[in-house]
Amino acid sequence: MTGLGRVALGLASGMWLVLGRADATDYRSGGEDAADLASEATVSVGGLGGAPSVPEPAGTAVAEVPPAPVLDLRTEQWTIPSQVVAAVRAVRERPLGERVAVASQSFLGLPYVLDAAGEGTVEDPDPVGRYDAFDCLTFVEETLAIAMAGDPLDAPMLRNAFRYDGPASYSHRRHFMEAEWIPDAVRNGLVTDITARLGPARTLTKTVTADTWKSWRRRSLFSLPAEALPVGSWSLNYLDLAEAELAAPRFPPGAIVLTLRQDRPHVPVVITHVSLVIPGRDGLLMRHATKMGSRKVRDDRLSWYVTHIRDYVNWRALGIAVLLPREQGPRRSALSITQLPPTFPPAEGPLPEFAAGALHPAASAPAGGEPG
Repeated sequence: MTGLGRVALGLASGMWLVLGRADATDYRSGGEDAADLASEATVSVGGLGGAPSVPEPAGTAVAEVPPAPVLDLRTEQWTIPSQVVAAVRAVRERPLGERVAVASQSFLGLPYVLDAAGEGTVEDPDPVGRYDAFDCLTFVEETLAIAMAGDPLDAPMLRNAFRYDGPASYSHRRHFMEAEWIPDAVRNGLVTDITARLGPARTLTKTVTADTWKSWRRRSLFSLPAEALPVGSWSLNYLDLAEAELAAPRFPPGAIVLTLRQDRPHVPVVITHVSLVIPGRDGLLMRHATKMGSRKVRDDRLSWYVTHIRDYVNWRALGIAVLLPREQGPRRSALSITQLPPTFPPAEGPLPEFAAGALHPAASAPAGGEPG
């Protein structure tokens, strides 16, 4: 049975919503930039976050964040907030980008929490579903599930389809974006890689061996046996930093934006942040749960972010990849890949080089830190 079939069967027999300790402090899964821990990052459910907490530099183009409705966390911590359900139902016939914006509007200002989700078990005692706090991947998963489901109350089924390859258990969680989350989401028809439809793309092939895991200093953060750690080679299309800046205005609302770092042979991951594109009054916005600034869900101008990441110092940014969520059920034909431009010719020549801090001198990171 496919992962989606197992998820649907599990939901039919009883929704996999496991409650656990909401205040559990769990650093098993790392964060977007771990310069403050080990100068490495881990992209995984419940641990893929924003950049380190640094003051927002003067002059950066941070979009205004409208006040979010106050959630009664005593009653709505573990269930989709009622105002979200009502708001999404009201726009159920609107394009995906608008539904994504509406679904996540009430989450603006909620705190970023490292490793926000778990399975309510000893491996990770955090709950499977929560709407009071997010890391960057749980924010994307929960928002897309609410926006894409036929009815927002069915969102847990779709969220689990993204997150697990079976029951909602630690061993079935897709912990690693490159090796598990992305290829399975593409294979299961949940997303399409549109990076090469947005600009001249390059391809990064990441190879991970058993020795990679043994040498990785953050291996102990994962309660997985050695045989459960993925090994092999995975290829990712990406736009380099120069092409990403040119292509940003073409990113479709509702798209998933992935931040890639330069490949390090001893580190099994390269993707360190994930966010969503939403329409804004004055251009496209990137909505994400991040450790930047005051550590919360916030909006930033997409055009600002794709140049801002050039300032990363401890682990230099490589580029941006873009995935387009695929409508499910009756909406399946609402947004077709054929509505996007034809595939661009691949990028050629050496990667562009940028001096860290050249674009945003005020954002240059202090020793041991990094702008995010």
